[in-house]
Amino acid sequence: MRRFEVYSAYRQFYVADREVEPSAPEDWTEEHVRQRHNSLKNITALCPEGDITARIISCGLSETAPEEVNAADFEVRTRIEIPSGKVGVFGWPWELEDEYEVIPGTYEVVFKGFRTNKVEEEEDFYVVRLEYPCLQKKIPPDTNSIHFHDLSSRR
Repeated sequence: MRRFEVYSAYRQFYVADREVEPSAPEDWTEEHVRQRHNSLKNITALCPEGDITARIISCGLSETAPEEVNAADFEVRTRIEIPSGKVGVFGWPWELEDEYEVIPGTYEVVFKGFRTNKVEEEEDFYVVRLEYPCLQKKIPPDTNSIHFHDLSSRR
């Protein structure tokens, strides 16, 4: 597990196969923005709430994300293929912040946001975690999902 900050210009940071070095997604729709990610075969662009600095906690397969007192404000699940077995978490432009070696395959990327109503105070943070869906559960190959949680009680 690693904690770091990334400059999240355009409200994006990336999880990708670090040997393939795929291009970041360029075609964005309102749906991509709403679902907080734009995923291609070997890369996903993840979208934090703020657009200056994102505080990230990155967790690999064998690592447990820190438990939070409050539930996540949102949870995004998407998939990418890691044919090289080398995955990285990147800021822009292609600045490696964290890396993991994994068995080549398709991985689920889980992205959660916490305290997103505290962006101006710089108290928001995000957890990105890898899961190997073939071992844990069956997910249709084109499934991407997002879950929002009610924040009204926190304001």
